[in-house]
Amino acid sequence: MSREVLSGDLRHFFPAEVLQLLQLAQATGRLELERAGERADVFVERGRPVFARTTGGAVRAGAILVHRGLVSEETLEQVLADQRTRQGQRLGALLVERGLVTPEQVQRAVIEVLRRIVYGVLLWRDGTFRFLPGEPVSEEDVKLELDLDRLILEGLRQADESRVAT
Repeated sequence: MSREVLSGDLRHFFPAEVLQLLQLAQATGRLELERAGERADVFVERGRPVFARTTGGAVRAGAILVHRGLVSEETLEQVLADQRTRQGQRLGALLVERGLVTPEQVQRAVIEVLRRIVYGVLLWRDGTFRFLPGEPVSEEDVKLELDLDRLILEGLRQADESRVAT
């Protein structure tokens, strides 16, 4: 297991600053962020976010496919029930296997989920972080190269919009 080489308090170093440091260092590994009741992992390769996951209430790819009108809520529930009996099988793979969506539609939904997770993490102002170098993304995870600067700008734009709306 990797040993952490960077850690700190999110009251002193915002997640965007930590991700920018990792980008400058061209780092590869897992950035683990924790706060009360939630944990998020952002995997980076050569300083670029390639995968993210959270224990928090993130939107799931299936919900995005329903929202986009690509599958019905009922169909999604049926496939999710089938997924529970087929351990290790990804929802997107099952939907593609049944001809309900294309691999590209699944990938776009997954990209949206990853972006939303990172946007949410960018807004954290409390908790802790630690970076574990060399921890790769699991082979079964969809790996993407997300542009960090664009993610940060979009995340900040969305935060401003949500503040104006309230």
